[in-house]
Amino acid sequence: MFQAIRAGSIRGIGVNIHPTFALVFIWAGLQWGFGTSRGAWPLVLGLLLVLLVFVSVLIHELGHCAMAQQFGVRVLDITLWPFGGVARIEQMPALPRSELLIALAGPAMNLAIAVALLPPVALMWVFLGSERIFTGPDILGSITPASLIAYIALTNLTIMVFNLLPAFPVDGGRVLRAALTPGLGRDRATSVAVAIGMAMAVFLAVIGIWQRQPILPILGVFVFFAARAEARMERVQSAMRRLKVGQFALWDMGGVSPHEPLTFALRGGPRDLVVTDHGRVIGMLWRYQLLDGLQGGMAGRTVADLMDRSVYVADIDDSVFDVQQEMMRTNRWAVPVTERGQYRGIFTADRFVHLHRQLAPGLLEGHGLSPEWREAIGDIFSLRRRRR
Repeated sequence: MFQAIRAGSIRGIGVNIHPTFALVFIWAGLQWGFGTSRGAWPLVLGLLLVLLVFVSVLIHELGHCAMAQQFGVRVLDITLWPFGGVARIEQMPALPRSELLIALAGPAMNLAIAVALLPPVALMWVFLGSERIFTGPDILGSITPASLIAYIALTNLTIMVFNLLPAFPVDGGRVLRAALTPGLGRDRATSVAVAIGMAMAVFLAVIGIWQRQPILPILGVFVFFAARAEARMERVQSAMRRLKVGQFALWDMGGVSPHEPLTFALRGGPRDLVVTDHGRVIGMLWRYQLLDGLQGGMAGRTVADLMDRSVYVADIDDSVFDVQQEMMRTNRWAVPVTERGQYRGIFTADRFVHLHRQLAPGLLEGHGLSPEWREAIGDIFSLRRRRR
């Protein structure tokens, strides 16, 4: 409903803030500022506390991102919400060890922050006493510079412990799945982790209603639907791993010869074409290259003059999942498909999107498509509309 706002980037990773994040600052104003007689100083410290908490959340997500990049996984962006942060990566690795390390990287960052703050908190405890750090029974009732440091350390420990709960979609659920996958298989391990996640979501909602703590039911609803979405996505990916790309490749009259004139390649309109020589794939002629060629003049020019010779070629027995991942990695929205080295058809990004939507309508939007793919798919669909 609301579009996240781009706040900047860190090491090439976009950082977005959801508009509902403003609710946190409204809550901070009610808690420490408006309607109180404490003056401006507690409000300043309260807002600083909120800011540092979400800096901790951001560092947590950056831990996941940095580890994912170590395994060659592309990170799309990070979005901060009132209840935490979400890092979008193209695809969580299927190897249990890779998933385990990526999942643990976030909580490890929170542990590092808490450990770094432990010495100053211990010194304040010794010289100031606990009553100067935690002022009264209401832990957030009155903030001092000393208590601010203690709260940040405590918050990071809380974030770490919560995220290590063995339930999807939090990090502990991914750790559990990685641990169970060698014995149960990825599908069954996912089902177990999701079931625990949903049970924990219901438990949080019941405890929140019983204790009259509205934040817990809201958190429970979030966990429940996030776990269900993860399970659905995993089922689709499992199906994609079983489907062979050769089943969905489109025959395009055997491609185009490198010796043909560019005008011949335009038959049927500009589109991505596979360049073949005696049935062997030797390159790709991309739609944008044809359009550029139109502007520069085509007289005397052949396909070989413009074709891209660095091409990724899939085999008919490769899984749709593996081919799509390689296409995303190389930013290619079309790939030739061969059988025993002979060209058999072309698999395109819009074919993948169509197949994905058939398996799970509405699930693909907002998940895992790079901007290049979205732009390419949009161009393909707009060209088809113009032809009609």
